[in-house]
Amino acid sequence: MSGPLLEAVEVSKTYSSVKALDAVSFSLEPGEIHALVGENGAGKSTLIKVLTGVHSPDRGRLEVNGEQTVLRNPLHAEKLGIYAIHQHLPLVEGLTILDNFLLGKSQASQRTTRWGMLNRRGAKPIVEEALATMGLDFDVTTPISALSVPEAQLVQISRALATDAKVLILDEPTASLTAADREALFDRLRGMREHGVGLVYVSHRLDEITTLCDRASVMRNGAVVERLGKAELDVDSMIAAMLDRPVQAMYPPATEQSGDAPVLKVSNVGVGTAPPLSLEVRAGEVLGLTGLVGAGMVEAAEALAGVRPLVGGQVTVQGRRIRVSSPAQAMREGIGLVPENRSDALVADMSIERNLALTIAACPTVRGSIRSAGAMLRRQRVRQAALEAIADFNIQPSDPAVPVGGLSGGNQQKVVIAKSVATRPKVLILIEPTAGVDVGARAEIYAILRELGRTGVAVILVSSDGQEICGMSDRVLVFRQGAVAAELPRGTDEKEIMRHATTSSSMHPAA
Repeated sequence: MSGPLLEAVEVSKTYSSVKALDAVSFSLEPGEIHALVGENGAGKSTLIKVLTGVHSPDRGRLEVNGEQTVLRNPLHAEKLGIYAIHQHLPLVEGLTILDNFLLGKSQASQRTTRWGMLNRRGAKPIVEEALATMGLDFDVTTPISALSVPEAQLVQISRALATDAKVLILDEPTASLTAADREALFDRLRGMREHGVGLVYVSHRLDEITTLCDRASVMRNGAVVERLGKAELDVDSMIAAMLDRPVQAMYPPATEQSGDAPVLKVSNVGVGTAPPLSLEVRAGEVLGLTGLVGAGMVEAAEALAGVRPLVGGQVTVQGRRIRVSSPAQAMREGIGLVPENRSDALVADMSIERNLALTIAACPTVRGSIRSAGAMLRRQRVRQAALEAIADFNIQPSDPAVPVGGLSGGNQQKVVIAKSVATRPKVLILIEPTAGVDVGARAEIYAILRELGRTGVAVILVSSDGQEICGMSDRVLVFRQGAVAAELPRGTDEKEIMRHATTSSSMHPAA
């Protein structure tokens, strides 16, 4: 077959008065992995919905295998071989792995008895083979509820890959996966490419795109603004096209640290079964904690914020010994937390201002600013605090009454950070703060962290993103098997971090 498998020609789509797509042209060749990149709101999701029959374009046309086609709905698209793996497509937790495969459009679901009933016995080897291609060795009768989040996501991907897809669209498929799981997925995708399947790959992890993809279409403001071939496919070029500004603007310059005394000092505390932990961080400093997934840095950070128990040792804030037995107590002692999962810090149905008010009202050191003498919340002061946070953190849209569940991932994350900053922390701990966030919002979050440093806040940045750690950290603690393996200075590179994260001989306590 010659020519594109799937093509959008001058496609436009408008919602109310907002133009989501503006004369977008996009094509996918057989045996090609074509990246679709852009900030949140750039138009990627709308284009995917058009390509999979969720929405019809207002103008322009779609062609499937060279023939002009009107996709009536997603089922029609699947009949033509166009499938999508969405980031948040849920599995049914109360059902087994096997039954979830039978619910989908996988090859397993096509196994029936002569009476037309689903044939679980016949489907079982098909499901086992699909799982094996992703390196999974689960009993297919295992309930989804018994799996971890990364394991469930791998099952979801395996189910989607077990189709007769000619076109496969993947939206942030590696968001919860370890490095090893990502490599297994990439091997599977390369195998599909060799069999002529066309893949559309959407990810905020630009290093994945340079590793995996054959070309990229960069979107901004509903239009394709750059088309990059394999030879031009590098992270700097994609960022520059997405942001329409120099790549150097991504990471702001370091903040001058104030004073020699640490704001936070941790001495020989126990976290679970890991070796004793010691670290310190100064005012204005960004201390990076990193390592392979499961290396222990997340557990250490959560323990310092009161989410997990600390055993023994000593923790001091500004020279005063404290006890941290809960997140509320940590907040009272001046330790703020931006958790790994932002949904843990937000009430999606509540507005920006009410989410902010919940946090301020729970913090005894600042709640007087929004409460009257009768302990009632003062609506005008709550609204003013929300407006100030929206302005300071550039939260969009700027209406404080908008429910946070309707915001983009980047703006939700800025609300979470604003909530923590509203408690006036001396130390702010952020765990994977830019996961699933587009590069524009990342740049804003990095600027926020540097501005906090200028006000004297000590920042602990926990991240598995090597570029982020190298670009933002004044010092880096590399974790391996629950312990600090190395302390590295500003300017370290990802290769050095990986060497310490994976080589046991590098183990030594932090200074």
